[in-house]
Amino acid sequence: MFQTSSYVGNRSLMGWSVVPTYNFTRHLGFQADFTSLYMRGVVVGEKRLLIAAGPRYTFAPRSRFTPFAYAEAGEMRTTTKANDVSDWNPVVRTGIGFDCKGIYGLGFQIIPAEYIGEKVEWRDTWNHSFAARAGIVFNLYK
Repeated sequence: MFQTSSYVGNRSLMGWSVVPTYNFTRHLGFQADFTSLYMRGVVVGEKRLLIAAGPRYTFAPRSRFTPFAYAEAGEMRTTTKANDVSDWNPVVRTGIGFDCKGIYGLGFQIIPAEYIGEKVEWRDTWNHSFAARAGIVFNLYK
């Protein structure tokens, strides 16, 4: 994730995500997103926990290479080593991605373009961030 830091210049954050998804129909589904991010660098040591959920639309269901789009809303908690303040802020997230199905229910997912908007309440402004993700998928379908 790339975002503008309120401390010094621009920062990039690395982390992990767990994104369970349930499909209601062949095209329409729902996903929840649990993401933890850690700031790269020595000075600040910022951490973020993002919890969001929303609809997901699959463009080519049941194909080996499946494009999708999603939109989510939720909350993001920011903590730093510089102080003991823990702040929850509203967040919106949208993006496009691709699922590549493998064998035995395993696959690979890449999200090359993701927008994250965080309402920073103490500044009364929106923080606009961009992210890219990739990871392993466990398919629990029949």
